[in-house]
Amino acid sequence: MWTKDFKTSRIKDNNILSKCEIEGLIEELYTIGIKSIYFCGGEPFLRKDFLDIVKYCKSKGLYCSTISNGYLINSDLAKQIVISGIDSIGISIDSANKELHDEIRGFEGAFDHAIEGIRLIKQKQKEYNTDFPEIFINTTISSKNFFFLPAITDLAKSLAVRRINFNYLSIVDHNTVKLTNQEMGEKIIGFHTFSDISPEYLLQKEHIDQLESVIENIKKRGGSEIKCDLDQALLSGNKDHLLKGKFSVLRCNTPWLSAMITPFGDVVPCAMFTGYKMGNVREMSFRKIWNNKRAMNMRRLLRKNLPPLCQKCCMVHRGTPSLWKRFYKKFLKRDSHDQR
Repeated sequence: MWTKDFKTSRIKDNNILSKCEIEGLIEELYTIGIKSIYFCGGEPFLRKDFLDIVKYCKSKGLYCSTISNGYLINSDLAKQIVISGIDSIGISIDSANKELHDEIRGFEGAFDHAIEGIRLIKQKQKEYNTDFPEIFINTTISSKNFFFLPAITDLAKSLAVRRINFNYLSIVDHNTVKLTNQEMGEKIIGFHTFSDISPEYLLQKEHIDQLESVIENIKKRGGSEIKCDLDQALLSGNKDHLLKGKFSVLRCNTPWLSAMITPFGDVVPCAMFTGYKMGNVREMSFRKIWNNKRAMNMRRLLRKNLPPLCQKCCMVHRGTPSLWKRFYKKFLKRDSHDQR
């Protein structure tokens, strides 16, 4: 949920993009060949015209996805979600135990609302004879729920959900922010969503020692029914990084593949560098922003070296392997094989 402090620090008095402005932006993105748009939050359904925006995306043939805490999904909203044509929606569930989920989320009743949201969407899918959207469970792994993760696969089965994303928690400490800004030569990080999360939520030694066992249990209980997408940080084998809340990242190619557009139209390289504004879509086209000096400078800096903040990024290693990892897989492993 967006708290008052979150709204004050992130939204402030900025004028967010109107539906008309967003549709104009979607039109441009479609024209230049963008294939998919991911709507992140905050809670997307707090925006009353969100599904109208989704429908416009779908009219252009764009793939659309989002993640919700499920709290606002009632019968009518579930119907609108289904008929909007959105391709996938993740519902955040951090434990199959009601009390633990509510404790982690900080709100009593959060679990019941999330479960009911999934059931209502499933019900509307049957009424409209469609499999869309794909519903998946999005789970953030922390010290609070680590030993209870396998039970989420059983919950997924009971809800007829066929995919779970297990993501390790990202915590950005203030020192990392300070060092990153110094290394990059300017303030590229403003308010960060993960800045005030306590380090006690990171996995501890007793969790790391049982990592292989818990992962095996998740896979076993999920079986062939549930696709369990496990965070690569858990599979990297670098337990020291896990203890420190870091991710094994050597290079980043995210700013070459995507960009983040804030609710006010600022284009930033990614969700981590929220203070590095490359331009605003109210002032120039996205195409011009993508190729301007600010954008090129960020790519140049990241090509040279990754600042400390990138080791805290929970997304850079998912789905887009670093240039070094791809080079290793394609050439070094082949050379090693040839020398045998």
